[in-house]
Amino acid sequence: MDGVEPLRMPPLVLYMDKTPAFLLAWRRATLDGRPGWEARLAVPQTIVDVRGEQVHGLASKWAPTELVRSLPTADYGMVPRPPQGQDEVTPLRMPPLVLWDSAPAFLLAWQRHEVDGRTAWEGRIALLRPWARPDGAVPQLVHRNVGAGSLTRLPEADYSAVPRLPAPDGG
Repeated sequence: MDGVEPLRMPPLVLYMDKTPAFLLAWRRATLDGRPGWEARLAVPQTIVDVRGEQVHGLASKWAPTELVRSLPTADYGMVPRPPQGQDEVTPLRMPPLVLWDSAPAFLLAWQRHEVDGRTAWEGRIALLRPWARPDGAVPQLVHRNVGAGSLTRLPEADYSAVPRLPAPDGG
């Protein structure tokens, strides 16, 4: 792929045993007077705005490790942890949100391809299932390639870090 890779999703955890969240970093903290660890989380949420429309986003928060449960299939090796003598590190970044078929998704990359002799673009997305439902269901990320025209960019999102992958045929 000429060294260009899609953005990576931080690993999933369950916050308070039921809410899907993304683990972005660890930090040292004093909890109830004792040294411990906290997890930096990005928690998916949906609110209804004044027009009655759903608005999807992520709430960032620090949570004690006792409230964070790992998932058996997740790889937590990429999550930064401060070295000895430091308390904090720079957290992982979340890929930007888009809407696909009215559902929130994370845009990982754009990819060019040929359709009937014309250049077209696809978005490589990751969908969180379930999105922001605190029901205890084990969350999953579903990856898809979808037509760029089926994606809606959100005005507050920064898409500048989303890579453009070369066409699958190398063109």
